[in-house]
Amino acid sequence: MAVLQSVLSDSIYIQWEVNNTYQAQLTAYDDGSEAFNLLEVQNMVKITDQWFMIKQIQPDYSGGITTVDVTLSHISNEISRIRSYNAKDPVDWGDLSPTSEDNHKNGQPDLQVPSDNDDDQTKEVTPQDILDCIFKNNNFGVTYQVIGKFNKINVDDPYASGSGKDYLDRIKEAWPDCVIYPDNLNIRVYSHDEFYKNYGNRIDYLHDTAEITLSYDSTDMSNSARLVGASYSQETTVDTGLPNGNAGKGAQAVINDAKKYLGVPYVWGGAGGARGGNPFSGMDCSSYVSQVYKDFGINIPAYVPSMEPYGHRVGTPQTGDMGFYGSPGASYHICLALDSTTMIYEPAPGQACKTQSIASYPPQWWERNDQMAAIVGASGGDDGDADNTTTDSKEMYYFAPFMYQNAESVKRWGVFYTDDITSDTIQKKDEMKKYADTQFKLNPDLEIDATLEDNKRPIAGELIRVEVKPKNFVTTVAVVGYQWYPYSKATQSTETLNSNGKNILDYDNAQRSKVAAIQGNVHKLMTNTDTVQSGQETWTESEAEQYAQSECS
Repeated sequence: MAVLQSVLSDSIYIQWEVNNTYQAQLTAYDDGSEAFNLLEVQNMVKITDQWFMIKQIQPDYSGGITTVDVTLSHISNEISRIRSYNAKDPVDWGDLSPTSEDNHKNGQPDLQVPSDNDDDQTKEVTPQDILDCIFKNNNFGVTYQVIGKFNKINVDDPYASGSGKDYLDRIKEAWPDCVIYPDNLNIRVYSHDEFYKNYGNRIDYLHDTAEITLSYDSTDMSNSARLVGASYSQETTVDTGLPNGNAGKGAQAVINDAKKYLGVPYVWGGAGGARGGNPFSGMDCSSYVSQVYKDFGINIPAYVPSMEPYGHRVGTPQTGDMGFYGSPGASYHICLALDSTTMIYEPAPGQACKTQSIASYPPQWWERNDQMAAIVGASGGDDGDADNTTTDSKEMYYFAPFMYQNAESVKRWGVFYTDDITSDTIQKKDEMKKYADTQFKLNPDLEIDATLEDNKRPIAGELIRVEVKPKNFVTTVAVVGYQWYPYSKATQSTETLNSNGKNILDYDNAQRSKVAAIQGNVHKLMTNTDTVQSGQETWTESEAEQYAQSECS
């Protein structure tokens, strides 16, 4: 081990971000020393008390001086080189060539791919169990600790083949509040409460720091989604016309078939028609019309513009005709005629299949499909005589999927949609709403970046009291990242402090309180001549506001 004397002290920094980044950077010049010549990729450098592995080197030759910029990764990232293999994976017992001696001795290996339906795919485990699987017998010198209490939970295939990093990613996914913060090759998994601690420190602008930056970020906000709760299996009698296109003939048969979907919720991209799923789980406007046609053995697309070529224009609609909204080639909505005055359709998200008078919402034009017209015009058909039913098991929702918004967040910030929020266990709508509120991100992130007065070592996870007196803002936040210059006297270190919904509301309330105080003082100055300063007989509004601000500072 050699001591590197030619490194530029102001260039050395360590960058850390919770559960994400742990790396270092430095610049050194060529002094001909052994230490400088050891700056090669995959060699290690000790900075403060932590080891880092060199990953990138960028030499610079200028004016007869050679310098190198070095990027290093914390030694714990080398766990990606450790691998564990699932015991169920096929084992190759030797060379499989026909002349192989091993092949004759050991026979063919089992080449069957393990099934995803195996009983042991999901296991109830703790982080300790997962760490034991990957690191217990490793040859890399890795040790590990679990600090804090973790409940056992069901994890899908927790011991699947993968690298050390893959195993830690499984832990972070299964216990999202945990923090993995290594000490060299000692991998430490902390519970939330064990990692985030208050040590009595504070940052007071301008007392302890020269600069604090507060950043709003609404990128990941969400407050609106479709909620899908639990389902159950129900033995039911269904129309066999759905799969085999034998739904009878005659106008009444078409009407009866179309009406059996009344109440099916609107689901964009729903399962009906050409999409091959269970139409009763939800359909959109095009998949509904396509499904009715499919019930009679007529296959048309389940996309509105693509449905236009499957009919010809008519003036007065009859049973089974398609009504288009929009313009030719760019239609965006469709309905189905029950007769010349009534239509049936899937309206919009949050609604369900329903009938409505054509006059109340007339399409731009109607089209008639010749195959459907032939079925509607058939007489003496088997509208209700044929036995077209069978017993089947159908998945039913305890409550229909529905659109939900957190009213307070929407009122404050507007609508931010996210993907469906689902639960396999919740059976009541009110409980589903409460669960959704825990999954939404109802307020923007508020990130606080503080430039430190000295370069003392940041404490990862420290809970710090932050005061910004000019804004009347006080909150407690955690250190979730830092860029630390341990040897520099010129470059100041920074800490990134996280926040949450409550903090951002506190900050806004402080802002509004100050604005209200300023406005109150302006009003007082404009109405009370006793407050006139500096011999002035009158105040302009801007002068009054400027003075009011100084009084509130």
